[in-house]
Amino acid sequence: MREYRSGSQILFGHLPEQTVDADGGVWKVKKWIDPSSVSAIDTGALRDELVRAAYPWRDANPPQDGGFVDDLLAQRPVRVRALNREEGVFCEPFPRLYMCQRCKRLHDEAMGGCKCGATGRRGQLPFVGYHEACGAIKTPYVRKCPTHGQRAVRFPGTASAAELIFFCPECPPNNDVIHRGFTASCDCAQGGVLSFTVHRSGTVFKPRGISMINPPRREILARIEQAGGGERALEWVLEGMVGRRLTESAAAQNPASIRKLLEDRGFDDTTIEAMLAAMPAAGPAAPKSLTLDPGLRADAERQAKQIALATFESRITVADLLGQSSTEALRNRYEIEYSRALTRAGIERVELIDRFPVLTGQFGYTRGKPNPGESRLRAYREKSGEYIVYGDLAQTEALLIRLDPRTVHGWLVRQGIGLNRQADTRSAAEAILSAMSPMDRPNDATEKVVELVHSYSHAFIKRAAVFAGIDRNALSEVVLPMGLSFFVYAAARGDFVLGGLQALFESDLDQLLDGLVDDEHRCALDPGCEDTGAACAVCLHLGEPSCRMFNTKLSRRALAGGSGYFDITSSPS
Repeated sequence: MREYRSGSQILFGHLPEQTVDADGGVWKVKKWIDPSSVSAIDTGALRDELVRAAYPWRDANPPQDGGFVDDLLAQRPVRVRALNREEGVFCEPFPRLYMCQRCKRLHDEAMGGCKCGATGRRGQLPFVGYHEACGAIKTPYVRKCPTHGQRAVRFPGTASAAELIFFCPECPPNNDVIHRGFTASCDCAQGGVLSFTVHRSGTVFKPRGISMINPPRREILARIEQAGGGERALEWVLEGMVGRRLTESAAAQNPASIRKLLEDRGFDDTTIEAMLAAMPAAGPAAPKSLTLDPGLRADAERQAKQIALATFESRITVADLLGQSSTEALRNRYEIEYSRALTRAGIERVELIDRFPVLTGQFGYTRGKPNPGESRLRAYREKSGEYIVYGDLAQTEALLIRLDPRTVHGWLVRQGIGLNRQADTRSAAEAILSAMSPMDRPNDATEKVVELVHSYSHAFIKRAAVFAGIDRNALSEVVLPMGLSFFVYAAARGDFVLGGLQALFESDLDQLLDGLVDDEHRCALDPGCEDTGAACAVCLHLGEPSCRMFNTKLSRRALAGGSGYFDITSSPS
C-alpha cells in the first residue's frame, strides 16, 4: 500500500508510534525510512530550546521526562532528521482486531471467510489501549465465548469504549454477553491498567515539538558569534535594533567574542590573554552594562540572539517602505497612518522578514493527560543513545512585532508590578527585564509579560488571517517575551500563499492594528469564558501546530477590559 501525504502532514501527523487513517484502515507508524540528516543546525540553541520545552516534565514530582533534560544538560548528542520524500514512512496495520462488516464478529486477521458466509477484507475496530506511565499502545483484548469460541461486538451508539458490548453470536440472546468494555493491565515495570479509546483521540498520542529560528547556513551563526553572540544581541535589541543587522564591527568592542573567536582558531590561553591585553581600550561606544540574574540573562540573550539570526539576511522596515514610495498617497500612509496605528496599538516596530529561517521539530510524545508534566514524556531516541528530533528546516516569510517598552512598562505598573518611572525606551526595557525572572521559575512580572506577549500574538494572528484571506492555521508564532517580541510566520501547511504577509505589511497594516485596538474584545461564550481565564477556542486559542505553548498563558484581560494593554496605549509611562 502506498499513499501520499505532504511533508507538513507527515511532520505533524505521521510520527513514530502515532496511529493514522490510510487506505481505508488504521495503521501505526513504525519509522521514517532512511531520513536525511540536517546538519546546518545551531546545536546549542536547539539544546536550550529542548530543555525549555521539556522542563515541565523534568520539574514534575516525580520527574516525568525519563532523564531527557538531564541528558541534554550532560551534552548527550541530539540529531535532527528530515523526511526522505522518496522513501516516506513505514506503517503497519494497527490495531489487529478486525470486524466482519455483515455480522460484527471479531477476528485476528484482516482477510478470510467468516462463519456468516462473508469473505474479503474486514474492517478494524478503531479502539486502542494505551498506558500513560510507559507510553505503550496495544490492541484491545476481547475474550471468546468458552463454549463456541466466537465473539462479536454490539455498538451502543456512542464512542465510549466502556459501553461496547461483546457477545457470542451463537449463544441465546438473553445469555450472550461475554463482557462490557475493555479491561487489561499493562505488562510494563510501572504496572497499572490500560486506558481505552478511539485511536484518533488526543489522549492516545500528542506530539511534543519546538519551533526555533535557525540560520540556513553555518557561516551566519559564526558571524553572529564573532559579533558578540547573545551578549551583544541583547544590547542590540535594548538599543532598538539600530542598523540593518548585528554586524561583526561590534566584536571590536567585545573581548568575550574576540576570545571565543581566537579559541575557535586554535590559540592557547596564554596567547589569547596576551593578545587581549595588547588591544586598545574600548571607546565611549562600548555596550552599557546591565546586571541580571545569570539564568535570566541566559534566557534574554538566547531570545535576543534569535531576533538577530532572523533579521540577519532579510529585514524590511516601515522606513524602507517610506523610502520606496512612488506616490504622495503612499508616503502619507506609511509616514502618518502607519505611525499613528503603531502608537495606538502599543507597538514599537513591525518588520517584514521575507527569508525567515525556522526549524520546526518534534522531539517526543505523550499519552494521556495533555498538559505538560502531567503524563510521561517519551523522547525519540536511537539505539545508540542519541536523541532524535524529526524536523523541517525551511525559509518562509514572517512579521516581527515588538511591543513598545514604555507602554509595557506602564501596563505592568497598572498590574501592580513595582517599577520606577523611566524616561526613555531603553530604560523602560531594562527596568522590565530587571524585574523578571528566568523562564523556568517565573515570578509575577515574568508571568504577566509572557501572558501579554502571547495573548497579543494570538490576537494578531487571528486578525492577520482575516486580512490575508487565509486559514489561521496557516500561520504560526515564535514568542520571545524577554524581547517583548513575537514573530508571526507562514507555516508549511494549510492554504497559505507566500506573499500574503508581505501584501498585508505593505497595504493593510494600519487597518489591521486599528481593528485590533477598536473592535469588540468580548467572547461569544462569555460570561463562561471570562470566568475561566478569558481565553478559549472561540476568542484566543489557535490550533496546536500554530501554538507551541499549548494555548496556555493567554487572557483577553491582558489586552482589554479596563486595565488591558489597549486601554493605556495612548498614555505610556
